[in-house]
Amino acid sequence: MNEKISGKKVVVFGGRGFIGSHLVNLLCKNSCQVDIVTRSDNKKLDFFLGSEPGQVSVKKIDKFSENQLDYLVKNADLVFNLIGILYEKKKKTFSEVHVNIPRQIASAAKRNGVRNFIHLSALNIEKSISSLYSNSKLLGEEVVKEKFPNCVIHRPSVVFGKRDSFTNFFLSMSNFSPFLPIIGTPEIKKKGLIPILNFTKKVRFQPIYVGDLVSFMINTCLLKKKIFDLSGPTVQSFDEIFDIILHCKKRKRIYLPVPFFLARILALFTEIMPKPLLTRDQVRLLEYDNVSSKGFENLKQFVKNPSSLKTIAETYL
Repeated sequence: MNEKISGKKVVVFGGRGFIGSHLVNLLCKNSCQVDIVTRSDNKKLDFFLGSEPGQVSVKKIDKFSENQLDYLVKNADLVFNLIGILYEKKKKTFSEVHVNIPRQIASAAKRNGVRNFIHLSALNIEKSISSLYSNSKLLGEEVVKEKFPNCVIHRPSVVFGKRDSFTNFFLSMSNFSPFLPIIGTPEIKKKGLIPILNFTKKVRFQPIYVGDLVSFMINTCLLKKKIFDLSGPTVQSFDEIFDIILHCKKRKRIYLPVPFFLARILALFTEIMPKPLLTRDQVRLLEYDNVSSKGFENLKQFVKNPSSLKTIAETYL
């Protein structure tokens, strides 16, 4: 319980999503009055809330205009921006969602005297410069800092937990497929004309539990001018993550090595799907490890005993 935010009016953009739903639930437990801003016509929440009647309101936004944003953030004490996408669509580009929308929200927050603005970004985006996703996230941070200089920015690694799209995706894949892909393995190098295969080279992640992430966000939301890299306690590769997922369901699957060049070819076809399984930009992201020792040190400062995927997976998979 954070008594300093008790009774505060909080506006959450992206509050219906995976991370947003957990954040809203914890804000309710901290006795906040919460407005969730959504583009959806459906105002019925599809996740549980530990709240009193009327503590949470769902408000629809048609377009991110000054008038609508001013109305939504007026009298708010805190504004969270969690809006983000993993792949582009015709009307939802990285530039629009990760740059233009955060700029408009941050401007409205500053214009209306909001005391604290919290923006969700992503870990190591400054390293994966070949990725359109990363470049848009990085530019989004810059425009937010320009419009709301006292903002707090959180940069988490891969986030896992109830309703996530990471572990649940591979769990769903294991329901029908005898194979699970280990993307990025083997590493292929040439020595003269001979390709050298390195099967020890693997993409590494440092997953962070969504409960720890939202606790950190609430515990740091009243700070000023801060950027936090965030990661969990354990560095893991695809196969180690698959081991945990499959153990929960007592399954066995074959791990299929998929080097980056082959992943790019596959993504060329899968990214045209309505909900792409993989895109070429996501392959570019995977070429850089999603880990940070500093991120775990940051997490430990504000969250006691951070949880690993191994200790949490069975509670929700």
